[in-house]
Amino acid sequence: MQIPLVEAKAIARHYDAKLNDAVLAICAGALRRHFAKDKATLGKAMVAAVPLSLRTPGDTTQENQVSMMLVGLATQIADPAKRMAAIVASSARAKQLAGGMKGAIPTDLPSLGIPWLMAAITPLYRKAVAAPRIPVFANVVISNVPGPQVPLYLAGAELKAYYPVSIVTHGLALNITIVSYNGSLDFGLVACRKTMPELRQFAKHLKKAHEELLETTQR
Repeated sequence: MQIPLVEAKAIARHYDAKLNDAVLAICAGALRRHFAKDKATLGKAMVAAVPLSLRTPGDTTQENQVSMMLVGLATQIADPAKRMAAIVASSARAKQLAGGMKGAIPTDLPSLGIPWLMAAITPLYRKAVAAPRIPVFANVVISNVPGPQVPLYLAGAELKAYYPVSIVTHGLALNITIVSYNGSLDFGLVACRKTMPELRQFAKHLKKAHEELLETTQR
């Protein structure tokens, strides 16, 4: 699924937010639509595990300085504008907390993007007797990756879209990874077939959620 990058930036600018906040709000709106008939699920905010760079400006060292922050998606809020505001606030708190704990949390994430905490407790999930006792710390992984803003070519053929492929893991059945490429945001969706069998429908919900949020900027 693709959306114009300029529209996502317009949403972020309207709410005095970051592009990543707009992406999170679009995903949150899609989740509300997808689980519209499940009142229990929408009774409280879903939580996204979001990769966070801890690298300071000008730092050119080679080691990884990436960790994971938890952001409330405010999926219990029906109004898209209020939901966006809540996400912006939650994201700011998460960044502040992660920044303050930089020296205490692991920053060498596996290249596949598995949250460090999840990687540590995955063996426990594999034991059926232990799984019900381990709390799920997030509902979804959402990763927004900056990409090239010029067209790429292979053997003379132009690359029209750049859909990333990530992974799901125990306790996190949906992974939404977005790459910005040549003026668009390209959404790559990977999910557990049993947990989210209607992934194509969820992609349509993402489009609708973006359009709904964009309309709020024109009021």
